[in-house]
Amino acid sequence: MAQVTGIDIELAEGCVQAFASASGMGCELCAPDGTVLSASGYCCDACDVCSGTGISKQDCKRLHSFTAKASEREDGKYLYECPLGLSCITSAVPGSNGDLNRLTVGPFIMEDPQDFRDYDLSGVMGLDPQTVDAIMGRMGQIPYIDPKRVNAFSQLLVYSAAFLSEADHRSEDYLTRMEEGTVSAWAKANRIDPAATVKEVNSFIEENFGRDISLLDIAKHAGMTTSYLCRVYKREQGTTVNAYLTQVRIERSKAMLSEGVPIAETAKRCGFSDQSYFTKVFRQLEGTTPLRYKKKI
Repeated sequence: MAQVTGIDIELAEGCVQAFASASGMGCELCAPDGTVLSASGYCCDACDVCSGTGISKQDCKRLHSFTAKASEREDGKYLYECPLGLSCITSAVPGSNGDLNRLTVGPFIMEDPQDFRDYDLSGVMGLDPQTVDAIMGRMGQIPYIDPKRVNAFSQLLVYSAAFLSEADHRSEDYLTRMEEGTVSAWAKANRIDPAATVKEVNSFIEENFGRDISLLDIAKHAGMTTSYLCRVYKREQGTTVNAYLTQVRIERSKAMLSEGVPIAETAKRCGFSDQSYFTKVFRQLEGTTPLRYKKKI
C-alpha cells in the first residue's frame, strides 16, 4: 500500500469518500505543504465561489495551513470560516515525521442562503450587488448543514483523523481525550437554542468582561461560528454581541469610578486596551468623559 508522510493513502481514500458520502460535504486529506493526498466531493481545492471577489486560492491556502495545529488545541477539531465566510472543519492527522497532515470537510454554510447573502456578503463584506449575484450563482454545490449536525460531524472527523494517524496516536489515552471532546461537543449541540445561547453568551461576557476577549472567543465558547452567533444573538437580543460587551464594560466602569478607582486602573480592569480608548467609548455612551463623571459622582 502507498505511504505518504506516514499515511496509508488507500485507507485514506476510503475514509475520505465515506465521510463525504455520509455528510454531504466535501472532504479532503492534505499534506503539511497543502498538497491534496485524497479528496471527495466539493472541497476547497475545487471551490470557485470566491472568484471575482479579490480573494485568491493562496488566501484560502494560507488560512488552511495553520488549522491542523489549531485543531490540536480545540479538542481535536477546529471550526472556522474561509475568507468569504464559508465554514470548514479540520482535524490534524499526525504523520511519521511529526508533521501534521489535515483532514478537512467543507465548505458549507450554517445559515439560510438568503441570510448569507444579506448579512455576510452584502453586510459584513460590503460587496456590490453584481458581485453578490455572481457569488450566489456559484453557491449551488455548497451545502447547508444544521449547527447540531455540524457539532456531530466535527467529532466524527476527529475519530476519522485518529483512525488515519500512526498507531501510537490510536492509543487508549488519545481516544480517551477524544471521547471527552465528544461529550463536550454533544453538550453544546444540545444547547443550540436562541434564548439559551443568548443567556450563555451574556453570562460568559459578564464573567470575562475584564479580559481581552474577542468575538471569536465568545463564539468558540458558544460552540458556533462568529457569523452564526451574531445572527442568532441579533435576532434574539435586538443588539450585537460586541455592543453588549461594551455596555457591560461601561456599566462596570461606572461602578468602579463611583467607588474611587483611578481612571487608568478602571480602564484596565474593564478590558479596555488603554485609557484613551476607554475615554472615547465612555463619552460615546454616556455623553461625558470618565473624569467628569467621576467628579460629578
